[in-house]
Amino acid sequence: MAVAGLGNRALAFGALSLALLWEAATRGKSPGAGRLLYGLGLLFLGLELAHEAALGLGPWLPLLPGWLLFLIGFLLAYGVGSANLVALLALGLSRAGVDPGHTLALVLGGGVGCTGPLLFRPTPEGLRLGLLLLVHRLALALPLLFLSSPGPFWAHVGYHALAFLTFPLAFPLLRRLTAHLLPLPRALGPKYLRLEALGDPLLARGLALREIARIGDAVRSVLEGAWRALSREAGREADLAPLEEKVDRLSREVLVYAAQLPEDALALPLLKAASELEHLADLSKRALRKAERLWAQGLTFSPEGRQELAQLAQATLERLERALTALATGDRALAQEVERQHPELLARLEASRQAHLQRLRHREESRASTLTHLDLLLLVEELNEGVNRLARLVGELKPPVGGGDRR
Repeated sequence: MAVAGLGNRALAFGALSLALLWEAATRGKSPGAGRLLYGLGLLFLGLELAHEAALGLGPWLPLLPGWLLFLIGFLLAYGVGSANLVALLALGLSRAGVDPGHTLALVLGGGVGCTGPLLFRPTPEGLRLGLLLLVHRLALALPLLFLSSPGPFWAHVGYHALAFLTFPLAFPLLRRLTAHLLPLPRALGPKYLRLEALGDPLLARGLALREIARIGDAVRSVLEGAWRALSREAGREADLAPLEEKVDRLSREVLVYAAQLPEDALALPLLKAASELEHLADLSKRALRKAERLWAQGLTFSPEGRQELAQLAQATLERLERALTALATGDRALAQEVERQHPELLARLEASRQAHLQRLRHREESRASTLTHLDLLLLVEELNEGVNRLARLVGELKPPVGGGDRR
């Protein structure tokens, strides 16, 4: 703001001229100083152009009410995230003879609106912080609208200094207000793991199995979401991020919890189950990532290929549901049924590859998507191998005879 009061056009061309001279003298061997001078020159030139534009607005802005100028300042600062730019505009208007009360409204609106970047596509925490700052700045600015203006420069500096000094005092009340208006979702964490249960290994193992069942539900949702998107040829990998975060967090908690069990026979199957489920979620998300890259190029699967992928995905999802049920209930007969289905599914995968080869020989659209299609078939095969490993864990998770300390 202080620099804006200088002759910026002269400073602009002076800095740009020095930049050219520096480059000629150093022959480009020291670009840092040259770039600094170029940046300063363009900054001064931009300030001067903004000042001239503000002078052109002078004749008709006095006709606007103060509240509208406040709103204009707010929207300008909200859009660009800079109260300084709005203050520069007010400085230009002041030199054009605009009433000080109007320039004050513009400056205060810009001071409130500069919280805008925190409210663009924010995280929940960022949204709460943005709302907190917005409420504080608005409550501070509204009473100041009725005071006499000390001029745009001092109004700008004074308002922000006042906001800085009063914020710590207002923060406790504002934090409670924003927590009430925008409560954060509950922190993601384990529901069943209890440290006090570690004294009874069999009880701790049972609680870990219940937590693994929660992970399994989330993994199933990841796979279902990925293949639903593939069947519609519409969806984003980012849509699965919350579920993936849940799987990662809970898997890590189960791994840490299981590592504290005293017997390897109880701990190792839990470690395998948690890591296997996390791997299945990664494979599911990777499948959608590959398809998303294909769609970004304007390409799609052939109708037959899309139908085959959907059918294989449905069969994989059904096997996963059975394996998870067997894991949660200890039903070894159901786990063995899951394993018996594996050769049939491998045969269907091979048949799909052969059908794709025939389409590849005769149809142009299959050639465009062939790599993605074959990659997805490989991922389906990996997913089903993971489901098999889960089913085999049912036998390992059976508590050993006489094992565990029932203190």
